[in-house]
Amino acid sequence: MQIDPKHLIQLATIVQCGSYGAAAAKLGVAQPALSKNMKKLEVRLGAPIFERIGRQSVATELGTTFARFGLMMLAADEQAQAYAQHIATGQAGSLLIGTPPSLADNFLAPILTEFLSTHPGCRVELRVGLLAELETQLSTGQVNQVIGPSRPHATDVQLESETLAEDMLGIVCRKGHALARKREILPQDLETQRWVVHSRGSYLRIQTEDGLARFGVTSLEVALDTDSTETAYKAVAGSDLITVMPRLPTVLSGHAHAIDFLPLDSTAFLRPIGIIQRASHSRSALEIAFLRHVRRAVERGAGSC
Repeated sequence: MQIDPKHLIQLATIVQCGSYGAAAAKLGVAQPALSKNMKKLEVRLGAPIFERIGRQSVATELGTTFARFGLMMLAADEQAQAYAQHIATGQAGSLLIGTPPSLADNFLAPILTEFLSTHPGCRVELRVGLLAELETQLSTGQVNQVIGPSRPHATDVQLESETLAEDMLGIVCRKGHALARKREILPQDLETQRWVVHSRGSYLRIQTEDGLARFGVTSLEVALDTDSTETAYKAVAGSDLITVMPRLPTVLSGHAHAIDFLPLDSTAFLRPIGIIQRASHSRSALEIAFLRHVRRAVERGAGSC
C-alpha cells in the first residue's frame, strides 16, 4: 500500500486546526481539493478516517493514528526547512579546513573558537599537516579550504589561492637576548647561535633554510628539531636558542611579550597567508561567513604588527 506523504500532512493539519476550512486556509489549498485528498486516503486505508458528529467532522481512531504520522512528517519538514534556511544564511553546516602546524594552535584555534561561539549550528573538521599533505587532501575532497602560506600552484591547475594577509618570516629570540641589542644582524651572528628548527619537509623549514642561505648563512647548529610551534616558542622564550617564525601568527599567539624579532628583513622571508582551495569548489554561505571572520581577525592582528 502506497500512501502519499502529502495526504498524511494534510490529515494532521485538519486534526490540528479542527476543521477542513481552517486547514485548507493554513495549507493554501481549496477546501474541495482537501476533501478529495482525504477521500483518496480513506480508499487507501480501506476505512473511514473521519466521522460526522453533529456539524463537525471528527477523526476516527484510525484517522488519529495516521494524523500522528503526519505530525511527525510535518515536524521533520519544518525542521528541514529551518535547517535549509540556516544553511542558506551561513548559520549552520560543516567546515572542512586544513592548516599547517605553524598556524594551527596560535593563529587558527582562537579564530575558530570565536566563530563557533557565534555559530552554534556549525561543525568544524580541522586537519593539521604539512602543506603538501594538505594540498593532496584538497585535491581529493577531504578538506575544502586550506588556510596557510600562499605559494605558486602552477603545477596543479586544480588549486587556486587568494591572499588573506601579507606576512613574512622573522628570526625570533627571547627578550634581552644579546642579538636583540644589535642594530645590524650579520650572517656570522646567526651561525654562532644554537637553533630550534621546524620539522624537515615542512614548507616553513624549506623557506627558513632558503631565506637564511640567501642571506649568507652557510651552516646552522641545531639544538632542537620539532614539529610543534608551541614547543619552539617556549624553548626560545626560556633560553638563548633562536628560531624562525611567521610574524602575524606570532603577534596573534600571545607570545610576543616574551620574545623579540631581530632587525632582519629579506624578500626571501616573504610569506603571505592565503586561502587555498580547489578551483572547482563553490563556497557555501557558511564558508563565506567563516572566511569573512578570518579576514577581520587577520586585519586586527596586522594592525598590531
